[in-house]
Amino acid sequence: MTSRPTRITKRERTAHHEAGHAVVSAAINDAPRLVSIIANDYSLGRSRYAFEGPPERLVQIHLAGFAAEELLSGRQSRQLRGLELGMSVMAAVNPLLAGAASPAEGSDQHLAVREILTMGCAPNRDSIRAEFEHFYAIARAAVESVWPAVVAVAQALLERCELGRDAFSEAVGAHDIYAPVAAVQKAYGLR
Repeated sequence: MTSRPTRITKRERTAHHEAGHAVVSAAINDAPRLVSIIANDYSLGRSRYAFEGPPERLVQIHLAGFAAEELLSGRQSRQLRGLELGMSVMAAVNPLLAGAASPAEGSDQHLAVREILTMGCAPNRDSIRAEFEHFYAIARAAVESVWPAVVAVAQALLERCELGRDAFSEAVGAHDIYAPVAAVQKAYGLR
């Protein structure tokens, strides 16, 4: 990896976040149909990819954006350490608290927690957090293994704001995203 920039703009962080989702999705599930850093009422960016697949893959895709942010900045996202993750976990543990988690509903960490629960994880705070941290480590290793491709996609997003499937493939270019991510999956016993 190269040295980290001293000041990272919100737009750069968003581009790398979405690129992380997109590249990991392409490597283990499906290439994204759209990757965007155009903000809307709900988010600063989005990646649209198939939500079909084993939960072990989907949870990694949901967490890959945060992993890309961490690799870019050298710091884990506040959303992973903060209130939003805690609210998602609380809502998963106690359905009566689901209404309290509405700000986190639909967020990457909320979707990751939901996938973790579909894997048969015990619905308690410690078990969910342990699985979350385990899959975050896998997602981070996967993103790190294909960092040049993530950076290339982020750069394309910064230039164009949105990438369809063909533009995404063009941005990835000759970077091998499959073998490195497959090696990470194998190292963690997922293949």
